[in-house]
Amino acid sequence: MNLLELLRLGDDLSGKRDPRLLQGMALAIGEALAATAPYLLTYVLLDDLFAGQLSLQRTGWLVAGIALALAVQIGFGIPSVSRIYGAAYGQMGEARIRLADHLRRLPMGFFSRRRSGQLAGVLTSDMALIEDIWCHFIGLFTVSAALPLFMGLALVAIDWRMGLAIFLTLPLAVVVLLGAMRRMDRETRALVQASDHAKNASAEYVQGIAVLRSFGRQGEGLERLRLALAQLRDAAIRMETGPAPLIHAFSFITEAGFVCVLLIGSYLLSGGTLGAPAFLMFALLAITMTRRLSDLGITLWLLRFAHKGLPRVRNLLAQAPLAEPAQAEAPTHFEIRLDGVSLAYDSAADARHALRDVSCTLPERSLTAIVGPSGAGKTSLMNVIARLWEVSEGSVRIGGIDVRAMPFEDLHRHVAMVFQDVVLFSGTVADNLRVGRPDADMQALMAAAQQARAHDFIMALPQGYDTPLGEGGARLSGGERQRIAFARAILKDAPIVLLDEATASLDATHERELQQAIDRLTRDKTVVVIAHRLRTVRHADQLLVLEGGRLVEQGRHEVLLAAGGTYARLWRRQSEVRGWKLAGQDQAKGEAAPSTTTATR
Repeated sequence: MNLLELLRLGDDLSGKRDPRLLQGMALAIGEALAATAPYLLTYVLLDDLFAGQLSLQRTGWLVAGIALALAVQIGFGIPSVSRIYGAAYGQMGEARIRLADHLRRLPMGFFSRRRSGQLAGVLTSDMALIEDIWCHFIGLFTVSAALPLFMGLALVAIDWRMGLAIFLTLPLAVVVLLGAMRRMDRETRALVQASDHAKNASAEYVQGIAVLRSFGRQGEGLERLRLALAQLRDAAIRMETGPAPLIHAFSFITEAGFVCVLLIGSYLLSGGTLGAPAFLMFALLAITMTRRLSDLGITLWLLRFAHKGLPRVRNLLAQAPLAEPAQAEAPTHFEIRLDGVSLAYDSAADARHALRDVSCTLPERSLTAIVGPSGAGKTSLMNVIARLWEVSEGSVRIGGIDVRAMPFEDLHRHVAMVFQDVVLFSGTVADNLRVGRPDADMQALMAAAQQARAHDFIMALPQGYDTPLGEGGARLSGGERQRIAFARAILKDAPIVLLDEATASLDATHERELQQAIDRLTRDKTVVVIAHRLRTVRHADQLLVLEGGRLVEQGRHEVLLAAGGTYARLWRRQSEVRGWKLAGQDQAKGEAAPSTTTATR
């Protein structure tokens, strides 16, 4: 990364240009220029002193000039800091919002290949590093670069030979600094890879520790984690030590410029071609310049922390989002039609297809159930309807309009989803319900909860609808979380409702009650439900039977049973399993009875 890219980093990440940044940098340059004036006035004062021409009036004017220059320096410095930091932190805030907005427009395939903790780290820790370092870098860099430049020009104006002497080592210092930045970029890439590997290994170890313990394999899991952490340690050490010699060499070379000034100045002074006031001024300015240049090197060295997170942020922004339509279209009815839909989770030519040439119609205000063996493509079909995945071939239409011709906000306003893996937030019950409709009043919340058979257990909570649920709704059972998710979908009152095994976590009583609520929904909504337990959807208006990503059967329960195909086979298997369970329970009761009688006697 070159200096120009560093200076434009805020514009690139936020996607916006803030004029306050350039204003602040211009003021910082003015501050550096004002900081040079006291040195020049001091030189005039020394020159008068050595020449014996110093007068009280002239001294007063020179001192007043120095005081004025200091005041101007402060006058430039304060608004410079205000504008630079205001713009820099503002751009980093916009960058976070841009990242979050970009995430919601990405296809689900992007998330399936990445851990949620990794993405959260980009938004939090990576952006925090970039923000902290870059916001301070802009002001420090501007002053550290401008002040030596103006001082060098002032020295050239006093004596061109000494002015050139102070810049004698600068070309070599620049070459060394550029080499350090290239080395930093190379080590950064290695560190980012090692850091991602260590994060994934740590998450895998923590999430799988119960499984490892149950199989007595904790040692192997710990060894994999130890290896990943060792690789991270080695990469971090190389990041710190690799560019360090070049950074120190840069500081040494800039400090050597002061030595050159002393040597050349002493030679000129002894030859009588340089006055004592000029020599003293050059020595003083040389010290200030070399310190500022060293500060510049240290500032660039600190950027190594920002370099750690920057590749991940840029990689995230580089992911192509789902395309928004140039001209929006809105459906007037809500029949769902799929024409030749195929879906591959990978863009490779030999990628496995989750769906292959699926064509069907889901009538408006009807209940359609999607069934089939595991891996048949049921959830994939649900996801392409909601455009969580982009179809590889074919089209999905709602009310005759391709979902790709509908803006995301419009499409998702028409669709309510209940996922099998329920996601609840750490707010209250009411907060989680209002995700479906933010402006809903308490009466609407309670009505939706009653319809989802959630009202009674909510009222039994310590604070009712105002009870905090904890992270992920940890205080609730799986069935309770499922019913809150269903109430949230009811509250949204969308014309299309997609349910991914909505009754999976419910007992028999609540399953029957929720099934009745689903039946009531179909009176005025298009409902699509994924079902693994076929008996829960035998009264559906139509059943779509998937196998191997293909639609193999379609029709009502009775028709498909009579056809004797895939659906009939699945139905028989589930009926046999239920029969085995009942027989096993009866046998267990029969064996337990004699012992109970004996115990009673």
